[in-house]
This record gives sequence, structure tokens and C-alpha cells, in this order.
Amino acid sequence: MLYTLVDVTETNARRGQGTKEVNQQANFNTMYNVIGLRTNPTDFEVSVINDSLDEYGFGSKFKGKHNIWKVYFYIEADESTSLEILQEDFDLVPIITNLDETAKLQNDVFVTKSNEKRNIIFERIDK
Repeated sequence: MLYTLVDVTETNARRGQGTKEVNQQANFNTMYNVIGLRTNPTDFEVSVINDSLDEYGFGSKFKGKHNIWKVYFYIEADESTSLEILQEDFDLVPIITNLDETAKLQNDVFVTKSNEKRNIIFERIDK
């Protein structure tokens, strides 16, 4: 599972459809492809909540209530990736901003390694 301040809404929009929806899908595709570098992710469930960031561990730059995308996904082989590997793979991967995110993201990238600007967090959930 992951939490992010980046709009990764799955819209299934394609070029020629609404620009915002296409860009949201592009961010979802980026997220999917980065996870897919090392494992086969399936069964994505994306939801968005507006919540206080206090309990999540995002960068210290982000304060108050913001939109948070919660993404549940399943990987077929437990040992094919780890939280540490996901943090390495996602750090500084380009994204599209100015969609439905409410946090002000200074750089158009996923950030995992900065205690100040971290905008994506990974959590293992065993089902």
C-alpha cells in the first residue's frame, strides 16, 4: 500500500480526452510502471481522502489537511520487492502536478528520501 500527495487517480483517459483526466492517468501509469520494475502489481484500489497529515510521515514542509491518495495493490511474489526498494525506485521520478492535489509540490517528482519534501509513503499490509 502507498499514500501520496500526488494525484494518481485512475481515470483510464487517453490522449484526446480531457487534459486533466489524461494527466491523472499518466501519473497513475507512472506509479504502476515504477512498481512494475521489480514485481507484477495487480488489483489496484485508489481512493482519495482529505485528512490531517500528522499521522502519515510526509515531509515536514507539508502541514494541515490535504488530499491524500491511498493506493492498495497486490504483488504476486512477496520477496520480489520491499519497502526500501520501492523508496529507492520512486525517488525523483517525474510526475504531473496542478491536478487535484492540495499540497504545494515544489518539484514535479515523487520524493521519498527528503524528510522535508517526502510526498509518497509505503506501507506493507499482509492480507
